[in-house]
Amino acid sequence: MRNPNELEDMIGTLLPMDDQTWGAYAFSRDVLKRRIRPEQMTEMTDEAIHCGKDYAQRMITEYGCRDARLLAERMELTVQFEPTSITGKRILFACYTPPDHIVIMDEPISKAALLVSQEAPGLVELFRQDDIMNTILGHEIFHAVEERFESEIYTRTRKIELWHFLGVKNYSRVRALSEIAAMAFTRELNRLDYSPFILDFLLYVSYDSSGAESIYRDVLGVGSGRCREAVEDHE
Repeated sequence: MRNPNELEDMIGTLLPMDDQTWGAYAFSRDVLKRRIRPEQMTEMTDEAIHCGKDYAQRMITEYGCRDARLLAERMELTVQFEPTSITGKRILFACYTPPDHIVIMDEPISKAALLVSQEAPGLVELFRQDDIMNTILGHEIFHAVEERFESEIYTRTRKIELWHFLGVKNYSRVRALSEIAAMAFTRELNRLDYSPFILDFLLYVSYDSSGAESIYRDVLGVGSGRCREAVEDHE
């Protein structure tokens, strides 16, 4: 049981976090994080954000709308809504299956909206049920965009070297870039004033409060770490 206003205070702390902090959070969860230098992460985060925003504007222009459901329809994507969110021990909120299938779980969205209305009433206007759904759908639409523009889109063409031996080099995509760009895409599409990454925290609260608190601490941790690096760079 959380204290009164605790959830609202936590969300309020996360809302002003900047894009580089959320980018550092995304990289902190990437299996390749130890192979990427901090200055590379900063540059790659900026590029991924630009990628997401640019492709959002490209889709808006090409299909003549910015409503997530209508955009999915015009892109000939099948959007399926399911009530459950648990697959075995895994909590699943949404997924995209190439080439054109998106599944969104209703339950986590309705639970998150209800939780905000009960425990963070001052933030209801930011996290209405339809708004959360559109944000998640926009994120998944970007992954469809990645498939369609695979040969040119930054999140697929930007790779890092894993190893080289006798002139043979092996490269890998960076999953974090896809997530950062997807969040920038849906933020641009839905005209959000905050990073959609905050839903990583909010959607988890109803299912795994300790996991949600861990996400909260992780974001604050990378944020404070970036502040320390900035101070050191100026000394």
